[in-house]
Amino acid sequence: MRKFNEVLLAFAEDVVKSARRHIGGRRIGKNKNYGVATGRLKRSLSYKIRVRGDEIREVTFGSKAKHAPYIHWGVNGTQKNQKSPFFNFRKQPPSSVFIPWIKAKGIKLRDKKGRFKKQSESNINSLAFLIARSVKRKGIVGLRFYEKAYSAVSARYSEKLGEAVVQDIQEKMKLKLGNITIK
Repeated sequence: MRKFNEVLLAFAEDVVKSARRHIGGRRIGKNKNYGVATGRLKRSLSYKIRVRGDEIREVTFGSKAKHAPYIHWGVNGTQKNQKSPFFNFRKQPPSSVFIPWIKAKGIKLRDKKGRFKKQSESNINSLAFLIARSVKRKGIVGLRFYEKAYSAVSARYSEKLGEAVVQDIQEKMKLKLGNITIK
């Protein structure tokens, strides 16, 4: 199953690349991190291969980042159901989690007239609290980056995987007709 294994490895690589694209990272103007705050989740996406003998038995996609399942599946809020396997937040998420994200994104508070407020430590803490409260109520919408990547890539690879299996079987088959051997 040499050819099948080669195509399967290329398939796994393409699924991970596609999942990274689904997470984000578009560049808009000077903002090179649009859609992604730190990029830690994006860099942590990977796949593992379980091999027995010379055959690939299993390909597993995943991430070492602790927050990856919550970003993939989402989290239900107290007021809104995101159709996630994760229950809603019983407590409000800590505001401190959102502070680096706010700074990386350059998000600012506005006053009653709609003007931006000065970026002070107290304003950042207030904004972090408001975001944490909103996340508790509304939850987190899941990106389903691996599902989308798998379905997009599997459509392109279904024919290639089938052809690789046929070629591997043809290499192993021998046909004997009397004294004539066909390989």
